[in-house]
Amino acid sequence: MTSRAQRREVTQRAILEASSKLLAAGGQEALSVRGLARELNLVPSALYRYVTSREDLLNILFRHAYLDMAETVKKAHDEVPRADLRGRWRAFAYALRQWSLDHPHEWILINGTPPRDYHVPTEETMSSGIKLHILLAELAADAEAAGIRPRVTAAEYPADLTGLREFLASTGLHVQPETAVVGVAAWHMLMGILFTERFQFWGYDVIEPSQYYDLIVAASEKLLFGDS
Repeated sequence: MTSRAQRREVTQRAILEASSKLLAAGGQEALSVRGLARELNLVPSALYRYVTSREDLLNILFRHAYLDMAETVKKAHDEVPRADLRGRWRAFAYALRQWSLDHPHEWILINGTPPRDYHVPTEETMSSGIKLHILLAELAADAEAAGIRPRVTAAEYPADLTGLREFLASTGLHVQPETAVVGVAAWHMLMGILFTERFQFWGYDVIEPSQYYDLIVAASEKLLFGDS
């Protein structure tokens, strides 16, 4: 790596670390080029090669958060033998929660109320943001190959599954839409309980959060793989 490339990498890492500090200290509204420049003890013009606007700054943070979450969860998932479908799901679920605990501000950034006057670029959500969904689609394909089928068939669904079929086709994986619906439902169970924990919704004070999550993981596992 050339010295110029090294300097660029060091600067980008410093921008990311400083942005994360701003986010933790002041939330989304604290993210600005001027605020970043103050954090780095630079004049704003010195950052324009890397960040020219608040939108650029948010793009950097969203991309990093999406990728870091996906890589962390995938690493835990991939450490489980491929044939152990239930173990893979549990590894996925618990790594997802741990990442939310380790990165609470980043989790809120990408999963909470969208920042003011900002929309995540479509190409970002369809590349970085979709990695965990692709991982779940792979798990679903392996479940079908093992002979596991949802109890509700596509013919029994009242909804039009065309969009879901198109998404599945884009992944290159052969997964039946009824399997995908069950997977999406299990995903929403996990995300729902993480919202409950992070924002302290109803239920937070009823049962200890980690035990509550254990219950949701167990319930979603049965939804995906049945009772056996």
